[in-house]
Amino acid sequence: MKRILFVLFLLSLASGILIAQRGAPPATGPIADLANAGIDAINKGDATYFDTRLAADVVWFDEDGHAIATKDRVLNFVKGKLLTPGKKVTISGLRVGENWAGYQYKVEAGTNVREGTQTIVYKKAGNDWQIAMVHGAVKAMAH
Repeated sequence: MKRILFVLFLLSLASGILIAQRGAPPATGPIADLANAGIDAINKGDATYFDTRLAADVVWFDEDGHAIATKDRVLNFVKGKLLTPGKKVTISGLRVGENWAGYQYKVEAGTNVREGTQTIVYKKAGNDWQIAMVHGAVKAMAH
């Protein structure tokens, strides 16, 4: 009996590993569309996307505790840091929930490359979604 339970355990472990190696199916739906549209807007230098999508009370947090609050300040940050010529942003591992998206990002600007993770929380405003909160963390060495 112990041998049968052990074999069943090994089989379930092996199937879990195979599923993990294949990865989850691509994220779809309105939140995935919003996340991808934000990346497209960055790559196109489209400030209008953020002007229409940022909530008035949006807050952007970075990895070391800085917080940029209000639409005007976040929009200025996005324009100054992300919507600059020569930057290309790609994402992978997009995951979405009812009102959030998270992914790994890579920002390339010439020979400079920055990688990290980002989470965005959206809120409904009438029939539209607005960006309510962003948390970005630069990839760091394991410790």
